[in-house]
Amino acid sequence: MHGTEGIDAAKGKVTAAVVGIDLGGTKILAGIADLEGKVLATLREETAHGPGAPVLDQMAALVGNLAIKAGLDVASVCRVVIGVPSAVSPKTGLASLSPNLALPEDRPLAELMSDRLRLPVDVENDVNLAAFGEAVAGAGRGLDNVAFLSFGTGVGLGLVVDGRMLRGAFGRAGEIAYLPTGSDVHRRAPRSENGLFEDEVGTRGVVSRNPDIGGVRELFERAEAGDATAREAIDDLARRGSVGLASVHALIDPEVTVIGGGIGSQPWFFERIRHHLAPLLPFDCHLEPSRHGAEAGMLGAVLNAVHRETRRA
Repeated sequence: MHGTEGIDAAKGKVTAAVVGIDLGGTKILAGIADLEGKVLATLREETAHGPGAPVLDQMAALVGNLAIKAGLDVASVCRVVIGVPSAVSPKTGLASLSPNLALPEDRPLAELMSDRLRLPVDVENDVNLAAFGEAVAGAGRGLDNVAFLSFGTGVGLGLVVDGRMLRGAFGRAGEIAYLPTGSDVHRRAPRSENGLFEDEVGTRGVVSRNPDIGGVRELFERAEAGDATAREAIDDLARRGSVGLASVHALIDPEVTVIGGGIGSQPWFFERIRHHLAPLLPFDCHLEPSRHGAEAGMLGAVLNAVHRETRRA
């Protein structure tokens, strides 16, 4: 991406590196890369929960362990970018709207981690970083306006507009989980913990509508084997999801929407959501499956860290 910055040309040794961390409610996926964006090592761990936010020390340890795994001096790490499943205020740096992950509410996560690591740390919404990664080196490469719509445990939307991540005034741009879909929304919305659209298309909604199927993984396995009931359930899920997807194209008009996440990355779901989107809008919408799969958030964080560090230099 940027020649051979951060590499000792005489020895071919990496002298500067960045770390990207995808912090989720159940797992953490982290990667270390040189300043060309080449990933040198990755680590995956279950997210630590409990009093005192042990996940902060867990992430600090991950940075050091990644450097060791890549055969680098820990001091070579010059920047860390963390993606979180939250709205991150661009004004205060505080995280909110994170039902699946308890984060400190009194101090910005970036400050807390920078204090521990003694180096620059930036925190962004995880799906925004996934969108950034797809725009830089994925299905949206070379495009200025890219949306990333993730269907999985929950639902999230990341946006790159005019080449930059769109955060909104309070960091809530792309909080599509709260899109008021379905019937009688004024009565149902105040009772919804995670948002009406997420109630429709998230894992909980899928399982509640299909109690005879053990879970989402089993649903797709049965559909792959030709089970008609499972295929009908996925078709119904895609039809519900297409409403949110149509809203993205009507309001944002991206050049491409990349579909990802544990559910979104399934080929059968992708084909059906494209099918159900077609009659909703009087214009064509360009859709692509994620090129980065389960690593989309981590790779987006890595590439964003490279972007920040090389731009600074």
